[in-house]
Amino acid sequence: MANLATAYGVEAKRRIRIHTPLIDLTKGQIVQRGTALGIDYAQTLSCYDPGPEGRACGECDACQLRLKGFAEAGISDPAPYMEKAS
Repeated sequence: MANLATAYGVEAKRRIRIHTPLIDLTKGQIVQRGTALGIDYAQTLSCYDPGPEGRACGECDACQLRLKGFAEAGISDPAPYMEKAS
């Protein structure tokens, strides 16, 4: 992306602006903001290695960050997670 922006800026002699409104927010704040905006988090998946039915693994870094964010926001994560093996 950076290479494309650089090429575009140089060839077209235009400035590139990147807007990152969530960069300074915690995961919990992002979850709260999304909830306030009506995001249906049941339709989202953060998992790096979902199961065949599309269920999140609950173990990868992305799942752990997501779960932590929902916990921080005080909201239950509606995403389906795989059952843990006993």
